[in-house]
Amino acid sequence: MIFNDLAKQFTESFEEYTPLLQEHTDFNGEVLNHVFFGQCNEYFVELIGKEKDIRKIKALFDFLERMATQGDDDVKELLSVTILARLGDSKKLLQTSYKYMGTEIRKVSDEIEIFWGRN
Repeated sequence: MIFNDLAKQFTESFEEYTPLLQEHTDFNGEVLNHVFFGQCNEYFVELIGKEKDIRKIKALFDFLERMATQGDDDVKELLSVTILARLGDSKKLLQTSYKYMGTEIRKVSDEIEIFWGRN
């Protein structure tokens, strides 16, 4: 995964985020990945917190796992500081997330939690 193509790849897998990406691009004139995924975080938090659409949650964590295993350094940084750090803001949300995390994403999440002194 290449950082510059990340939002496009994400919305190809999760079409429901396409309008958010379009709105983001219209407002910013370009894709700012950290900002875009920061906006997506609120939807991620709601999806994981409600834990009703398990299929969609699993698909999301599969995508995040691919970011951790196949992403370039910038993709991995975005995963760590923009997505996983936000999930760790809530112990309950993080505990729920652990059920769906693959090996690599769990390792990265644990590193972030240690960095922030939350683990």
